[in-house]
Amino acid sequence: MATPRHASRGYAEVLSAALINGAIGTMVSYATMPASMLVALRMLFGSVALGIVVGARRDWKTIFKPGARIRLSIAGAALALNLLSYFIAIRETGVAVAIFLSYLAPVYVALVAPRIVGGRTERVVFVALGVALAGMALILVPGLAGEGMHLTAKGLFFAVVAGLMYSVYLIVGKQLRDRQVHSTTIVFSMCVISVVLLTPLGLAQSSIADFTGRNLLMAALLGVLTTALSFSLIMDGMHHIPVQHASIMGYLEPVSAPVYALVLLSQVPSSWTVAGGALIIAAGVLVMYFGKAEQELLA
Repeated sequence: MATPRHASRGYAEVLSAALINGAIGTMVSYATMPASMLVALRMLFGSVALGIVVGARRDWKTIFKPGARIRLSIAGAALALNLLSYFIAIRETGVAVAIFLSYLAPVYVALVAPRIVGGRTERVVFVALGVALAGMALILVPGLAGEGMHLTAKGLFFAVVAGLMYSVYLIVGKQLRDRQVHSTTIVFSMCVISVVLLTPLGLAQSSIADFTGRNLLMAALLGVLTTALSFSLIMDGMHHIPVQHASIMGYLEPVSAPVYALVLLSQVPSSWTVAGGALIIAAGVLVMYFGKAEQELLA
């Protein structure tokens, strides 16, 4: 049975992962290779880093446990489709619309998770979702209202798919953690499957000139820090807190992104960003302090 100390660990892990992942945009801005290849290399470096951990623990057999293999395949395919759909959505609709629609994932989790992982979604989760979405809208106001915004059916479709796939691998990851599959083993399997699915497309869109030291360094940092480390923290955190809470805490990722941009790129955040960030932080506080522990939801 979980204890408040364990719940605090879960929130701390998911929060840390969101803060780490906020650096993704800054890292990607330094890279010049096609997005598909950058993502494939990111997953490759993540696979190598986690493969060392999984090998040291001799946890290979866990991957082939009854029920685990199918769920790991689903989670890996969902992650690959999420990453690919997100980039397609950005190209077809622009960053603001792609981010907003893909970040509807916590709404899907709140509605679907009780039917799959059990328990129930509390009212405070829906309140926090409303607050977080309002904050996200404020952050994206300039992009959503910009004259250069363009919408296509294809872009909107893939933006929604990105959000749906994000919710799938969160829920399936939660199931695997509840079955005592280690977080690093889950993420390792997801990375390997993503590499297999995304590398052919990445190679088709890249040339030898794209494989520079700078691009490889960014891919390595993305793979080790924002994949191997952050994804493992998320998966382990979900073992201690409800998946609905974890998904809302994920909204803190776009809040931390402007901080990295300010420190590393000297980009000053707008007042819209500051106001939206305050609302998103408030949403995280709501689920942390007013949400129920997981065992209470399952009772």
